[in-house]
Amino acid sequence: MKLYICTLGEFDIKADGKSVLKDSSRMYKIYRLFEYFLTFRNKKLLPETIIDNLLSDSESDDPKNMLRTQIFRLRKVISSIIPEDEDSEKYISLSFTNGYYCLEIGENTEIDIDRFEALIQKGEKELKNNDVSGAADSFQNAISLYKGLYLSDNAYEVWLVPTRNYYQRLYLKTLFRLIDLLKKNEKNERIVSLCEEALLIEPFEERIHIELMDALLRMGQNKTALNHYEYALNLLEKEFDAKPSQRFLDFVQKIQN
Repeated sequence: MKLYICTLGEFDIKADGKSVLKDSSRMYKIYRLFEYFLTFRNKKLLPETIIDNLLSDSESDDPKNMLRTQIFRLRKVISSIIPEDEDSEKYISLSFTNGYYCLEIGENTEIDIDRFEALIQKGEKELKNNDVSGAADSFQNAISLYKGLYLSDNAYEVWLVPTRNYYQRLYLKTLFRLIDLLKKNEKNERIVSLCEEALLIEPFEERIHIELMDALLRMGQNKTALNHYEYALNLLEKEFDAKPSQRFLDFVQKIQN
């Protein structure tokens, strides 16, 4: 059996395509702790650091004991999703050595972010070897893994911000790399589909709207492009409360011309 951990979007752990996590509000703090260790996997973490990040607002008189209790429960959760006759170190192990906690991922567990980055690196290598078609497929496969912000179920955790921003930037960079490749081969319909899917995840990313309208123009769908311009302008100005860039505002002239 192999485990697959989903982090790009909502957190989940799957075995044979099925979730192995219990859907319970009582498990929220344990899963939050799991997500924390996962974000800083293979790193030595002091109990005080974990407490500062996760338990600083706790009213407990003994936060260290509270942390020990939560880690005990977390270890039980990890144990419950690993087959009894299997070595836990091949899946997920959480150790405490010399005053540090450390979570490590074994060979029988894969995390979507690792696959995501590996596919992007594969695409870059294929581009260097002038395999444009292979690179486009690799970038597409990577983008397909991105279901939303890293650990999106934890919306307001400060410790998540750097990691979340990193994968968001990497997703957008790869998306636009793929669009540029598709432009060279005049794959406008595929660009439109790609942008429509991306806007479900990043509705306020201005450049995606521009690339979508640009592809529609190349397909001769001027009216559709104008309708999308009006929709996007309303979205950015009213819902996002931001003034679009001059490049976006000038795009209406390109449509009309």
